[in-house]
Amino acid sequence: MNRSKNTKNADKLQVALDYLSEYSGVRGAVIADNEGLVISKSGHDEFNAELYAALSLSLSSLLAKELVKLSGSNVEFLSIKTSQDWVTIARASHCTLVVAADRRTDDLLGVRISRALEMIATHLKTKYPVLQQATGPKERVIIMEEIHV
Repeated sequence: MNRSKNTKNADKLQVALDYLSEYSGVRGAVIADNEGLVISKSGHDEFNAELYAALSLSLSSLLAKELVKLSGSNVEFLSIKTSQDWVTIARASHCTLVVAADRRTDDLLGVRISRALEMIATHLKTKYPVLQQATGPKERVIIMEEIHV
């Protein structure tokens, strides 16, 4: 059975998310655009991808300025642990990866998240090479709008 090229390309993001969500303790994973909208998701039925995508945008905008003052650079990876939950928000080539897991999940999840980020970045570089030519934040926004139109 032959599948179209577009289906295969779309599946690459799904493969990265499934790679994460199949890990023990992970409730779900979502790739969100820079406006907090869901691009792709994977996880248990009760996993609310839209909520986590919006959460990533809210936290990023809330913390961005303060964390730049503190560290001197933009935050690429944010991990939040509570007594029950572990939420990771990571930047991946012009989008955001959010992973929701149980707090008791082992720290090897971080390795899986890093690998998934590489998979996503490789896919986006291949599919949208024009994104790599952007050098400034304003240029990136313009190019992303052009791609979504």
